Amino acid sequence: MSRSIIKAATLGLLACLPLAAEAHVTLEVQQAPPNSTYRGVFRVPHGCEGAPTIRLTVRLPEGVTEARPMPKAGWTLRTVPRATAPAAAGHGAAPPVAEVIWEGGSLDDAHYDEFIVRMRLPDRPGELLYIPVVQDCPDGKQAAWVEIPEAGRRVTDYRMPAPAVRLAPRN
Repeated sequence: MSRSIIKAATLGLLACLPLAAEAHVTLEVQQAPPNSTYRGVFRVPHGCEGAPTIRLTVRLPEGVTEARPMPKAGWTLRTVPRATAPAAAGHGAAPPVAEVIWEGGSLDDAHYDEFIVRMRLPDRPGELLYIPVVQDCPDGKQAAWVEIPEAGRRVTDYRMPAPAVRLAPRN
């Protein structure tokens, strides 16, 4: 094979890497069917510049429903209801949630952990759904992974991109 073919193949493979590879908080699974139940595993690889993470806030975008966060030992879990959404109905229905917050624990800067929210994704095939996450640390330090790329820009253009899941196109 010629070097140009190998170079083109390598660049093509690099383009297929996870969408949020540059983000420090990422989602374990970065593609899912629209209108499906999704297990969002938010991977937090460190704290804030040497300080531990003491609170993690996941901001669920409009269209995400049936959110059910997983409790973590040593952390207090609370949810903030979505003010604009009607209450869900039916057996096991979860109230609409705008934010999921784990606090009171401590994730050392040198350690890694995962925070999980099961949710129903919106029925918007092909959309890249960004889910902002904020890490709070002592003394007011914060790592806000909330940047959502503007049209025509790439996630790599941003220093603090929000984790994202691509809603697969319909077949």
